[in-house]
Amino acid sequence: MFKKNLCIVLWLGILNLPLALYSAKSYAPNMDTSPWFVSATYGAASFGHYFLYFALVSLLLIFPVFAFKQHIGKWRFIYATVIITLCHIVLATDAKVFELYRFHISYAMIDLFFNAGGEVIELSTDTWISIVFQIAFCAFYSAIMLTLAMFCAYRGIKARIFVILALICYLIANLIHAYSSAKQVFPIVELQNRIPVYYPLTMNSKLVRWGIVDPSKNKETRIEIAAQGIFDYPKEPLYYFDNAREPFNVLLLVVDTLRYDMITEQIMPNTWAFAQDAWVYKNHYSASNSTRGGIFGLFYGIPASYWSLAYSTGTPASISAAVKDRSYAYGIFSSANLYMPEFNSTVFSNVPDLRINSKGNDAIERDLDAIKDFKSFISNLSEDQKFFSFIFLDNVHSYAYPNDFKLRFEPSRAINHLELNKDTDRTPLFNHYKNSVAYADTNIKSILDILTEYGYDQNTIVIITADHGEEFNDTKDNYWGHNSNFTDYQVKIPFIMKWPGKGANVVETLSCAYDVSATILPRVLGVRNPTKDFSIGSDLFDLPERKYVISGSYLDNAVIESERIVILNRFGLLEFKDKNYRDSQDTSRNGNIFDAIKIMSYYLQKEDQ
Repeated sequence: MFKKNLCIVLWLGILNLPLALYSAKSYAPNMDTSPWFVSATYGAASFGHYFLYFALVSLLLIFPVFAFKQHIGKWRFIYATVIITLCHIVLATDAKVFELYRFHISYAMIDLFFNAGGEVIELSTDTWISIVFQIAFCAFYSAIMLTLAMFCAYRGIKARIFVILALICYLIANLIHAYSSAKQVFPIVELQNRIPVYYPLTMNSKLVRWGIVDPSKNKETRIEIAAQGIFDYPKEPLYYFDNAREPFNVLLLVVDTLRYDMITEQIMPNTWAFAQDAWVYKNHYSASNSTRGGIFGLFYGIPASYWSLAYSTGTPASISAAVKDRSYAYGIFSSANLYMPEFNSTVFSNVPDLRINSKGNDAIERDLDAIKDFKSFISNLSEDQKFFSFIFLDNVHSYAYPNDFKLRFEPSRAINHLELNKDTDRTPLFNHYKNSVAYADTNIKSILDILTEYGYDQNTIVIITADHGEEFNDTKDNYWGHNSNFTDYQVKIPFIMKWPGKGANVVETLSCAYDVSATILPRVLGVRNPTKDFSIGSDLFDLPERKYVISGSYLDNAVIESERIVILNRFGLLEFKDKNYRDSQDTSRNGNIFDAIKIMSYYLQKEDQ
């Protein structure tokens, strides 16, 4: 009976495929526009993946109940039918969610559905009737397939051929994905975002080492093969006014790891003086607690949760696209390299002859090299050439300053991260950080002086900001650095904007990195599209009263409200924290959470449109 019951499990994997593939049709790429090899790979992956789904569930939950029994009996049959029915319901529900919102179901979504008190999702009577009918059909189908599986097993009909075929299909799909990932064939790589719980094989380094893939040639084909992905950004192609409304140059000056509370006369006197004649946003948030997400949100104007899709499709930021379309000179001067994280393949993927890194043995030398190259860029512009420049300084991230730099804050000592704990005296470490910030202030002055020297100080929009903040055990919970939580110390950043003719102002309204693209693209680059085509932000000169902002890390996303932080974690669960990152007493599931989830799926393509 052991072998017969094992055969039942294999047949369940095969016989449930037709309904599974029908339910999962919402995951499929557009067959009319996708290359044949994408459709073929999707078909092979689906055939193997859903066979494994039903076979493994049956093996774990049904086989132990059947294993050594001579007769299955009524109750065991009903139990097995319920298990298979639940598998179909989960798949069909996820497929419908994906069809509507382009994300997969998670515990957070289930939590919101049952605990939001009807605020988030309301279902009509007709919808409930349809759901009941579909559940009944799944149960009927499951019972028939279980009966058929038992019949085949007891009659000695082998499932071997079908099982081998399913496993071969799955293996082929994984090998194709491994090659496509290394070769950057993005329509294939993107399939992992469609099929639920699909984690295909990658072996980039091995394929490069074996000489099968030449990474130097990947960049050449990136844009050409990216068109079939589901990343629907911008929502519509950018179109423009004939003449920009405010044809200024733009200098976006970003200091890595600069906290929101550093712009003071004592710490950064030059930047503070500059801010006295500028717009200062006192309640400004980054798109992330990490560099990758912070820069991504700043340029794309959308949450960091879209990073993998931007990377897998090679889609540049709308700012980069508009700068190119409007024939602005694009000067990119990053102290840190642009391939870790892969900004060369995302934000700046459309920029020819991209300056990938700076020369120097440390952050101090690299910062100076970036400033030197910026000066060369400015000095060689023609009189009528407009420019958009991005300078990314790195010394604060490294807590670095020259040996002969006069320290302003004592005691000061370098950080040994292995010795840190919640009882560590933060004073000398924080002073060490503030001294690096003070040195960065001198570099900011050098950059501003270059603008003045070449006559660009009166016709250039200057933005000074950061990619994320830095924590020094501020909450007494042993958090140091960044990319570990969503407190203000890690995600709240300075934002200073000097706009010719706009004077000075201090803004307390909640603002965020997404607002930069929402302001610059229409006002400077003349983009006519509705803002939501390319950004979830708002015009910095006309900010709404926001209820929350979205921020992300490498693994989690957060809805940051005025009094709490709601985390959508890597496991699909909701966590509720107060502003000091302790468990919040307020665990209400409000509309902000579902709104944020919808935003994090808004730029995913609905292929029937």
